[in-house]
Amino acid sequence: MKKINHFYSLTPDWQEQLVQEIKGELIDDKIIVIPETLGKGHSYFTPIAEGISALFVDFVLAEPVEINRLKSETESYIFHFDLSDSVNFIKIDTVDYKIGSRENPGLAIIDNQTESSFKPSFHERTLALRLLVDKKLLNELLETNSIEEYHNEKNKYQGKSLYYYDHIDSNSILLIRSLMDKSVFDVSFDSYLKGISLKLLGNFLNRYENLSVKKNEITQTELEAVIKTQDYFLKDLCSPFPTINFLSEMAGMSSTKYKILFKKHFNDTPKKVFLNEKMLLAKKLLQSGNYHTLIEIVYELSYAKMNHFHSKYYAVFQRKPSQDFVKRPFKKGSPVLLKV
Repeated sequence: MKKINHFYSLTPDWQEQLVQEIKGELIDDKIIVIPETLGKGHSYFTPIAEGISALFVDFVLAEPVEINRLKSETESYIFHFDLSDSVNFIKIDTVDYKIGSRENPGLAIIDNQTESSFKPSFHERTLALRLLVDKKLLNELLETNSIEEYHNEKNKYQGKSLYYYDHIDSNSILLIRSLMDKSVFDVSFDSYLKGISLKLLGNFLNRYENLSVKKNEITQTELEAVIKTQDYFLKDLCSPFPTINFLSEMAGMSSTKYKILFKKHFNDTPKKVFLNEKMLLAKKLLQSGNYHTLIEIVYELSYAKMNHFHSKYYAVFQRKPSQDFVKRPFKKGSPVLLKV
């Protein structure tokens, strides 16, 4: 396995060492292009404001790679949002944490002064956004306990070596996925990435501020039960949404209590979380080029009518499904089936 060493700072200078390590190309102090010997793809780094920087990565590796991040003198947190096609691993203190688009959690916060390793899947698309935030700045923004205080309290019970380890909320998933449709070589990408990054940080702050309230209103057992139901309905997005009664029975609580606790933890209703994830899957199917007609996708997602699917898709993306549909070409000489 190829091993790569690098470090992070809030300024662009850290990229020079990484470029030398991978023998890549650095463009305008922002874009690192991965060499073909390693894979295909790039990263994009930009300072956003004083104490905040963003790193967007989108690549496919041709071989297994372990990316070792060395300790840095920069006192900052690393927010790692991972929406890759397959499961990746972050290793800290000999512990491997799974992280990826279909895994729960998908957000990790790491201390930049603690070493970690990132092992992305190879032959699979890795898509991640990392925010570097100055510790003092973030702790000033938080009205409740600091990240360190929250981490220390969790450690009393869980022994986690990560500061924060959780799923990505559905709104943040949509924000990050919108970057997939942009080119890092477009002149507007820099400002777009900055806007997305600030919105993600705002989403996190809003959610984090509720943690001190939530911990007094939901027990660890109840929390695990609620998360179990989310895992259940996200595993089969092609099926219709299970009823609230079914999910609340699975969680071992009344439907009223279940809906309240679910919203407290996920900041959304079970059905809304399910629908957002289902539409993300729908977009992936539409763009896959594996279907001859839109109706095939509609049926695969268990919708009986095209207008119903159309309205749900448009509500999430403000686009018609037909605008994202990549039709599968008919191969010359292949039989055409006629319905009679």
